[in-house]
Amino acid sequence: MTTRRLLVRALIAVSLLGATQARAQESPRLPAYRARILGVFDANTGEPIEGAQVSDVLSKASSLTTKTGTVSLIFLPDSGSIVRVQKIGYQPTTMVVKISPDDTLPITVLLNVVATTLPTVVTKDTGSRHLSPGLRDMEERRRLGFGYFITEAELRKNDSKRMTSVVRTLPNVNMVCPKPERPRYGECWASSGRMPSKYAILGGSCALDVYINGAISPDNDLEKLAVSEFAGVEMYLGASIPSLYNKTGSACGVLLFWLRDR
Repeated sequence: MTTRRLLVRALIAVSLLGATQARAQESPRLPAYRARILGVFDANTGEPIEGAQVSDVLSKASSLTTKTGTVSLIFLPDSGSIVRVQKIGYQPTTMVVKISPDDTLPITVLLNVVATTLPTVVTKDTGSRHLSPGLRDMEERRRLGFGYFITEAELRKNDSKRMTSVVRTLPNVNMVCPKPERPRYGECWASSGRMPSKYAILGGSCALDVYINGAISPDNDLEKLAVSEFAGVEMYLGASIPSLYNKTGSACGVLLFWLRDR
């Protein structure tokens, strides 16, 4: 590793540590772990990125990074959530962030600059637009013909809806929406409509695991997901689940959601 890279990493670490201490002093009534810090930096120069939007994909709460490139994740719930970091001119990134007494270290996010080239010829063809790696993988699986898919064109027709209504149209899926006075009332999640699993034998439905941009979500409530945020949906049941999304080998099904690059 070059001397320059070592210096950049040292500066980032010092910046994050200082921000963590400052946030802890600003929030004396909250446990220290609630003020976990996330720092956003340019992957090429190591310079802090001011004004990057850091948002909770599930609740839509967000905050902007300061001049030091840092932001307090105090708006995230206990246990954490899925966080999206984005700024115009940079490739956005999504990750699962934990918030707990055991997860207090500052988080460093390095964003890569998106190279933009002015076109020499303007055409009306939109079929060759850039696809994110996740959407390219989705298109490859769709070409192979296994699983169930909802494309961006179909999703855009339902932009005003919640994801519950869209997933409900997929085959072999039951939507579980508890009635009033029942646990998780107001939420809805997808379960397999195929043969009962070991969970169903114990009296529960076989809920599908939810992944957003390749990261497993700690919350499977589809009512929290706005259709307008997503460019693609995949569903796999039983033996058709890609091994990458069935690490335990015991999932009854998965839903893969891919965010739109705005």
